[in-house]
Formats: sequence, C-alpha cells, structure tokens
Amino acid sequence: MSNFKPLPIGVEDFKKLLTKGYYYVDKTLFIKELLDKKGDVNLYTRPRRFGKTLNLSMLQYYFEKTEEDNSYLFKDLDIAKAGDEYAEYMGQYPVINISLKSMKKSSYEFAFAEFKNILSYEFDRHVEILDSDKLSYTEKEEFVKIHTKKAEEVAYFSSIKFLSNCLYKAYNKKVIILIDEY
Repeated sequence: MSNFKPLPIGVEDFKKLLTKGYYYVDKTLFIKELLDKKGDVNLYTRPRRFGKTLNLSMLQYYFEKTEEDNSYLFKDLDIAKAGDEYAEYMGQYPVINISLKSMKKSSYEFAFAEFKNILSYEFDRHVEILDSDKLSYTEKEEFVKIHTKKAEEVAYFSSIKFLSNCLYKAYNKKVIILIDEY
C-alpha cells in the first residue's frame, strides 16, 4: 500500500477532504483575509476547477453555528495560528449556502423547478427556526410554502433575502450568504 495521500479530484466538501486524508494545500488564511477586509459583499471570480466550491465549503464549516463543533477541522491549519481574534468568529453565524451549478437547463420551467429544489433543500437545513417564537405566523407560513415548493412564483425571487431575514430574527446574528456559480 502506498503512503501517498490521494489527490482530491472532484472533492468539494471541506470536511470530507480533511477527514478522509486527501492532499490539501492550506487556504484557510482566506478566512483571515475576508475578516480583515470587513466587506459586506465579496465577489471572487476564478477559472473553472480553481477551488471556489471547496473554499465556500470551508467558509461554511468555519462560520456556521451547528450542533456539531467543527473547530477540530481547523486546529492544525493556518487560520488557527492567526490569533484568537479570528477564532471568535468560528461557529457563530447562520449560513445560507446556495449552489446554482445544476441550474443550466433546457427551459425556464426546468431551471425554475431546479431553483425551487435548491431553495427547498436550503430551507430544510434551517427548518428548526420554525420553532422560534421570534418569527410571526405569516413568516412561518411563507417559510413552509417555500420549503415545500408550494409558494407563488414571485416568492422565490426574494426567497434568499426572506430566509436571511428569518434567520436574523431567529438568532439575532448577521447571516452569511454563500452563492456558488452565480
């Protein structure tokens, strides 16, 4: 058996890449760069197959508040050596992560149906906020309609903003929105 680490060809999930022992070039100082810039919106364009999706996955694992503590993923990486002022951001925010990779379809109807599927999945990741007493009955009702793909078409045009507002109300924390393949 070889002692070489496998190359992560096609691996886009940061956690899988680290926990399965794939070769990884540490890009976690990208997190420091984002925090130092303090931008409200950041746009990163890179050529195809340049690691954009993997970097978004890394950002999600770093910033997202989840039941599982993901700090172990970063303990031996460069961001852990950058200082405590960066560690305080880890696992503190609701994160919306949308990939539009599958949106290229032969018609508007098929693309829109796929968009509804993408949104339904992301709303499902945050379904626990329906238990929050900070959301109104109307907000919960709209949330369920989008989650179950039964909302009016116009509701989907502002659904990411709507989800962000709901998450902010439920957790009283700014929301990080990651969009891949815009």
